[in-house]
Amino acid sequence: MIRDYILPGALVGIAADMVKLTVNYTAYLLNFTNVVFWQITATRFLEKKYLYKPIAYVIGGIADVITTAMLGVIFVYFIYYFGNRYLLIKGIGFGLVVWVGIFGTLLGATVQEKLPQTPSGIMVTIVAHLVFGLALAVFTGRINMTHLHAYKKKGSLK
Repeated sequence: MIRDYILPGALVGIAADMVKLTVNYTAYLLNFTNVVFWQITATRFLEKKYLYKPIAYVIGGIADVITTAMLGVIFVYFIYYFGNRYLLIKGIGFGLVVWVGIFGTLLGATVQEKLPQTPSGIMVTIVAHLVFGLALAVFTGRINMTHLHAYKKKGSLK
């Protein structure tokens, strides 16, 4: 039995990322946005001339999966410590905080400089992160947290 939530949290994050990417790619196919998330993520690592090449998808994909795995771990522990009451609302809030934190601060100027976004493209990122947070909540709700609570009561987790 798993005695911590690092691996389950990472899997929750990656599963939620698949849902987020599905929203993004569907919006891309419907012409609501002109780029996919892996290109956006790659803007932190590559020059503009490489962002429409296959290497951008590889580099952006690796960065995205690592980031969402870490976010899944953070969210699972957040729910463990603060409880699963209003889980879906917490998930949506977390997803939107991630959107503001990553797109609004870390990637904001870089993305606009290298991959200018239309208002509808920005709305796609907001909706996708809302869905990411919702998926985090749904997948986290599937984890059996009772065994970890037993360890916390014994004092082995502080």
